[in-house]
Amino acid sequence: MPHDDAGAGTDLHLIYPDPQLDQRSAAAGSLRRLAHAFVRHRTDPETLAEIAAWAEGTAEQLEAGSAPVARPADYFARRYTDPRPADGAEVMAFSDRAFSGPANPTAMEVDMRRHGDGVRAVVTFGAAFESAPGRAHGGSVCAVVDDVLGYLMVCLGIAAYTARLEIDYRGGVPIDEPVSFEGRETRREGRKSHVELTVRAGDAPDAPPLIEASGLFVIVTADQLA
Repeated sequence: MPHDDAGAGTDLHLIYPDPQLDQRSAAAGSLRRLAHAFVRHRTDPETLAEIAAWAEGTAEQLEAGSAPVARPADYFARRYTDPRPADGAEVMAFSDRAFSGPANPTAMEVDMRRHGDGVRAVVTFGAAFESAPGRAHGGSVCAVVDDVLGYLMVCLGIAAYTARLEIDYRGGVPIDEPVSFEGRETRREGRKSHVELTVRAGDAPDAPPLIEASGLFVIVTADQLA
């Protein structure tokens, strides 16, 4: 079933609304700052004990406050009923999505948007993701590559799983600096969606690539989901 594009004036395409989006994102942002500060700085044993006690107590309070929230079972099916994101709109599936959700305290700082028939994300890796001095860990970068390509499927209006992902690391991805991830579909063969992605420093489209990736996504059709 073909999609119509969402309204051009919509800046945020949020698949599953979160009534506490602003509050949860703010809290998660503070926790991310804490994680980066914890990795980068040292303190006395008393402060470490205070942090541990606060974290354990807060976790217990959250766990006792509500049952775990399950991911909706119609996540893939809605690709064939919901409108596609408008070109230029910020795209978000779950507010606490792994790696990119602003309400996920373990995520990176990510701005994910539909870019024509592709997807573009501006990502900043903090100190918690540092491996070699000044560089983001290659595994964390790979995770974001896969996540951005997953959002490409959202922008294309198809449901698909990652079947193959090949990454060519040409240069180190810096921490504490924005880098751009741009993904697109290169061709489609039946249920096979072939994709490419390039990572560049900053916002310069002609900057040399730090990473080039290619992959294969296998499409799950609306009939199969039914």
